Amino acid sequence: MLGDVGALSFGATLAVVGLLTGKILAIAIIGGVFVFEVSSSLLQLLSKKMRGKKIFPVAPLHLYLQLKGWQEPKIVMRLWLIGILFAILGLWIAVI
Repeated sequence: MLGDVGALSFGATLAVVGLLTGKILAIAIIGGVFVFEVSSSLLQLLSKKMRGKKIFPVAPLHLYLQLKGWQEPKIVMRLWLIGILFAILGLWIAVI
């Protein structure tokens, strides 16, 4: 478990590598799971500010899946698999 210090420094390093190599789109795709997690929270916040209503009952995405009745190990394994698929797709796009 990295914690905030390790995760934030790892993410910043990955972003700098993407900027220096010119592969920003590939980095965004590789981190697709994290993009979905952040975007679900961002959409929820913007919707509450603009419309006064929530889009999801709860945000971020993994909490919504728990609310739907999924067990935590199932969520983790599914997001790992989706993350692996995003990583393969992002690397394929980076190489092309």
